Amino acid sequence: MNQLGSPTDLYPMKRNPEQILTEWLVLNAQLGEKDAFEQLLGICYPKLLRFAARQLGDDEAARDVVQSTLEAVSRDLGRVKDPAAFIGWLYQILHRKAVDHIRQVTRQRRLGKAVQTESEIAGAVYETPAENVDLDSLLAGLGGDGYQVVHLHYLEGLSVREISQTLALAEGTVKSRLFHARQQLRKLLGDNDE
Repeated sequence: MNQLGSPTDLYPMKRNPEQILTEWLVLNAQLGEKDAFEQLLGICYPKLLRFAARQLGDDEAARDVVQSTLEAVSRDLGRVKDPAAFIGWLYQILHRKAVDHIRQVTRQRRLGKAVQTESEIAGAVYETPAENVDLDSLLAGLGGDGYQVVHLHYLEGLSVREISQTLALAEGTVKSRLFHARQQLRKLLGDNDE
């Protein structure tokens, strides 16, 4: 993974105790320790569910996507060579599963309602869930793209490069989205000072 201070990583993050615990649990789960895997799921599940619900705008669909993600994690956890890369890998799987779900919903809607446009479908995908009103109500003003990068960078501690790889975006796009998201948050908080 990235070395702290590399020129491509504008925002190096220190590892917090939860990240260290997660890495330790990944190693133990890879060794077949069932309790470690269950603890790992206990840490990740609420975050994944909140992220998926925010992206999909549907709590039930979010639960389905997270369940599918965790099944893939259970099956492929042994492929993770670096436990520090686990969170990025996990969100990459979640992102792909969410995209697959959106595609499936889109196909169903096209079949059911040929008149409905793709922009209307995309607008329905990014509704805000009702949970975690404080933080989520603030982040709700960011829109889907801004929410993704803010969540992955500030709440999950992923670097710009890791987010770029996770969401299959250019690093410049990630940096731009972070910049615009920070500007929007300042406006939402009423702090227009730089």
